[in-house]
Amino acid sequence: MAKASKKKANIPEGKEPLIGCDFCMQFDYDEPHVIGASPDEHGAIELVIKSYLDAGVTFVCPTTGKKLRIYARPLSDAGKAILGEPETK
Repeated sequence: MAKASKKKANIPEGKEPLIGCDFCMQFDYDEPHVIGASPDEHGAIELVIKSYLDAGVTFVCPTTGKKLRIYARPLSDAGKAILGEPETK
């Protein structure tokens, strides 16, 4: 009979896995908002934004109305600096 194996969590060395956790979003230092949860150490939340114009997501704080916008735009000098490319003049 095959022994059942437990799925091993991909936890970085030196980090203690959370056995159950909330995934939160926080605007400035306001009260955190729970946007997801996991009952065990295998939970994950992933945000993928593809590289096309107007691709993105906006989060609105239900308490304050503050917005957090994460989006794609054409490559700028700041982006080129991150990539190690020369700036345009």
